[in-house]
Amino acid sequence: MKINKKELEQALALVKPGLANKELIEQSTSFVFSDGKAITFNDEISISHPINNLELKGAVQAEEFYKFISKINTDDIEMEPTENQILFSSGRTKAGMTLHEKIILPLKSIGKKEKWHDLPEDFIHYLSLAVGSCGNDMSRPILTCVNITQEGKIVGSDSYRLMICDMETEMPVDSFLLPANAALQTIKLKPIKIATGEGWVHFKTDRGTELSCRIFDDKYPDTSAYETIEGVQLSFPKSITEMLERVWIFAKRENMLDEMITISIAENRMTVESKSETGWIKEKINMKYKDEPISFSITPYLLHDILKETYDFTLSENAIMFQGAGWNYISMLKSEK
Repeated sequence: MKINKKELEQALALVKPGLANKELIEQSTSFVFSDGKAITFNDEISISHPINNLELKGAVQAEEFYKFISKINTDDIEMEPTENQILFSSGRTKAGMTLHEKIILPLKSIGKKEKWHDLPEDFIHYLSLAVGSCGNDMSRPILTCVNITQEGKIVGSDSYRLMICDMETEMPVDSFLLPANAALQTIKLKPIKIATGEGWVHFKTDRGTELSCRIFDDKYPDTSAYETIEGVQLSFPKSITEMLERVWIFAKRENMLDEMITISIAENRMTVESKSETGWIKEKINMKYKDEPISFSITPYLLHDILKETYDFTLSENAIMFQGAGWNYISMLKSEK
């Protein structure tokens, strides 16, 4: 069979996030090919993408296979499955790679999908805002999830930070709790469809990529008493946007949810800072403020998105609040006395 190299490489790149780092589940570090699709599964998410002319069933070790495909310089690749190998022919290159014909990966544990529904147009925008406030403390796993309700409310919180978003339309499925790491993959794929199943939620893109996410089974805490504050109205200096770009460099982490910067305000001065294992940065700028010193921490990409809409905020004795179109963000303050 002849496969377009670019199409195959793009499909593999799309499903790669569904690979496991370690093979705790057999074939979870492999690409699985079945029903004309490339598939990955790591017990938390599964991703599949269709490939034209693919007539292949089995599993191949993902890392070696992806590297090999990416180095091929021809437009098309001849692939011939045999009993235990895939034979490749591309220009002057011939190669073979072990193919495990028996698919052991427990894809059936995902179960059946219900009917596909259109996602609200603003779903990805608000999901991106809410996930930036989720925690990473697995002793409180419910706070590592985004709460997505049928009424169209999307909430993320680590108990110190809270992002509440209200979509213009309701969700076409029942409420569910989406783990933050699965939410990040959903945001990257930008799906347009959603379906539910037993213990899983499924998303589909306009290109046919499907993402299945294991959902968390619990009841999310009631946040209604904490969704707004009263206080004085203040504004950040416009130059905070440029400061953020520089300070963000030292906040970079492999998982963007682990990235954090600290903003401190005291005596007509604002300080933005971050640090990493290899360096640190601190920038100061003048700002109108004469009350007690305060500070708070925030995920830099979330602040970046907030500043696209507003530089204004409300400051109370123990919290700070930003408001935008359809969302409120509240963070508890740390006293600098």
